[in-house]
Amino acid sequence: MDSESFGFTVEWFDQQADLMREYNMTVFKPQRGPLEVAMYDPKAHRSFLKRMPISDLKLEDLTMGSTITVHARHLKVKSYADSHTKSALESARAEFAILVLPMAFRQLGQVVTCIEIGGLAMSKFRLVNENGPLAVIQVVGVDAEHRWKEVSMNIPKGAYKQVTPEEALPYFDMAQYPSTAAFDHCSLCIIRPHALKARHAGEIIDALQQGGFEISAAQLMHLERAEATELLDVYKGVVPYHKEMVDGMSIAPMLALEVRAEGNIVEKLRSLCGPYDVDMARHLRPDSLRARFGVDNANNGVHSTDLEDDAEFEVRYVFEMLAATR
Repeated sequence: MDSESFGFTVEWFDQQADLMREYNMTVFKPQRGPLEVAMYDPKAHRSFLKRMPISDLKLEDLTMGSTITVHARHLKVKSYADSHTKSALESARAEFAILVLPMAFRQLGQVVTCIEIGGLAMSKFRLVNENGPLAVIQVVGVDAEHRWKEVSMNIPKGAYKQVTPEEALPYFDMAQYPSTAAFDHCSLCIIRPHALKARHAGEIIDALQQGGFEISAAQLMHLERAEATELLDVYKGVVPYHKEMVDGMSIAPMLALEVRAEGNIVEKLRSLCGPYDVDMARHLRPDSLRARFGVDNANNGVHSTDLEDDAEFEVRYVFEMLAATR
């Protein structure tokens, strides 16, 4: 056998037909090289995608409810196709939650960086108020407990508390813990999906905190394409890569942050982020977030509110309207 295979049922929203289509997807793990994917259309009784390598796909991306990208198509993992796949992917996977305590909130970036260095994923992330700002991060990964123990040695034990997902569940209930967003003297900062997947969230959060910004609200969420389109509507007809921006913002989970500071917060945040054009940012502002973490203009590391008049609207759209549906 040249490779091990795993089966999934996935969904893809066909915008042109306005239909949700379902496929059987097989993922092959060769002895060498990247994962390979083949897809079959059970309704049409034909192959939809012949077996081919997908360079940036990892087995840990294939969790129930997650979204992966195969040749520009956003596929949602609906279910495992067989018991072998479920057993192989879930047996070694563990999940727990980390509570970054109010007294150590300034170390939030360091904690997130440790999660990322350990090769672990954040499946949930929310900021709540419990006698001060409390960051609640649900962590998942293969051999997660052991990996966290190895990478968290430099974090003072009093800085965080490790709990079970069940113990953390109430913190994700907005009825029990309302949004901490202030909606004034604020701006919206989004760590884009590509930067989150590249494990840059800790560095970006640290840069914000070290730059004198207050992170007053935070939530991990996966935007539907329609939601990303509405959020980025101001750029439609303004930039030639608007479609790519929407694709990039809805391809996978992003981390939304309400940030606050004295003075013109929108301008201050834009200055930290740097020019929208990544090449220009690298030339003129090499220390800016977009120069450090941007890939191209549509995926430039972070989104920040451009106009002061739009700041409250953007923050309310994310932390009032979208958060309420999660």
